[in-house]
Amino acid sequence: MGIILAVVTLQALTSGLLIYLNKRYKGEDLYLSLFFGIITIHVLYKSLLYWMVDDLEVFDKLHGCFSLLYGPLLFFYVQSIRQKSITTFQIIAHSSPFFVGFGLNIMMVIMLLLNSTPEPIMELYHQGVLITVFISFSAYSLYTFYLLHRTPIEDSLVKQKATIARLIASSNLILSFLVISGWIMLIWEIQLPITTRYIYYFLMLVMFYSVIHIRMRMLLTSKLSEKPSSKIAIQPQTKYKTSNISGEELATIIEKINHIFLEKKPFLNPEFNLDQLAKELDTSKLKITQALNIHLGQNFYQFVNAARIEESKNLLQQPNEDNLTVVGYESGFKSKSTFYKYFKEATGRSPSDYKKSLQVNA
Repeated sequence: MGIILAVVTLQALTSGLLIYLNKRYKGEDLYLSLFFGIITIHVLYKSLLYWMVDDLEVFDKLHGCFSLLYGPLLFFYVQSIRQKSITTFQIIAHSSPFFVGFGLNIMMVIMLLLNSTPEPIMELYHQGVLITVFISFSAYSLYTFYLLHRTPIEDSLVKQKATIARLIASSNLILSFLVISGWIMLIWEIQLPITTRYIYYFLMLVMFYSVIHIRMRMLLTSKLSEKPSSKIAIQPQTKYKTSNISGEELATIIEKINHIFLEKKPFLNPEFNLDQLAKELDTSKLKITQALNIHLGQNFYQFVNAARIEESKNLLQQPNEDNLTVVGYESGFKSKSTFYKYFKEATGRSPSDYKKSLQVNA
């Protein structure tokens, strides 16, 4: 058991760090990293109990309740994919079962160390946590499938993010089945060659490898999609100067675009495109393109990249923001190379030189 705990801990930690250090999609990557981070802490906690407690039956019943965070983090990940905001109240509300369960767990551990833990109380705590975990896994997983089913997804990268969510939800449903299986074996007094905990850790390892495999595919897809962007013309287009759309209507479109970019900052999403903006404004792509060209002398991609450059400048002005790669991703660029290319075109300096100039002038 000790070796298995060590392997699962190492793999969970590695998966979380790989996603966090290569984060490209801001919010959802944060929740995915936290998901694997919580699994790492969970297994480390169980490892500590394994070395502290001689009785394996007591070890199985001392739940850390970290599993009660798996569902909420999955929900936050899905909401981030769907570009829905997550409030502080939601975070507290969805995390509250964990805090209650973990508090009870600490009380059980203290009672155990004082040798004053009655068997009925331990069993009541054990079954109560199992029921709560079963409800949490089942409810959040089914709700994940429901949300993703209701959300139309066309972008290939978003589809792969949704696949990760479905994979985690499926794993949680299987874990719920393991809880039911444990109850059935307990009622019918069925003994298996291995405990369900071994199956649990095996499923965890399969999920880790599967998620990392999908993430590597996403990185490859993203890099391939960047190639056409380097061919975007940087000279203002002139073909719309004879547009038959009124100047007042085009000016209104520009005003709406500026409002959306200021309030919602959709350009922070690396996959943001003209179709999404047209849907947000409830107007045609042609009118948006004409408005940008005639009033600003820019095409859509030039306008978006200009907004991302301004965002990166604001981030670079923060004294504690030294990771230039993260600045690029958080500004909406798909890669470090794309960020550096457009930043230098716009400012005449690399991000690092720009950062140094800010420090000199401070």
